[in-house]
Amino acid sequence: MPRQSNDIADKARPLDVTDADFADLVDGSTVPVVVEFWSPSCMHCRKMAKVVDLLAEELSGKYVVAKVNVLDNAVTPPRFGVSGIPAFFLIKGGEVAGRALGAMSKGRLKRELGI
Repeated sequence: MPRQSNDIADKARPLDVTDADFADLVDGSTVPVVVEFWSPSCMHCRKMAKVVDLLAEELSGKYVVAKVNVLDNAVTPPRFGVSGIPAFFLIKGGEVAGRALGAMSKGRLKRELGI
């Protein structure tokens, strides 16, 4: 049984999402989702790890914060035109509502995504 987005939104840490469950967990979410496309070998992505953790904690219950590893998931990143990482997207109702690229402060990330 797929996880319900209501339950997922109550998590205070980022959710690892794959190509296989992206449609259920992100496109089908009843709450907005902040998605980070990242790689463990990316220096800027590693810098953003703490920011993403803090964002997930701050937004818990209102948003889902999800991470997609681009090395392990080849289908979803091209769907969003990801050509550089870290890349962030705000998804509402399955549609892109905001985007940001690169390493930045939590405040700037929220502003760029429109949160």
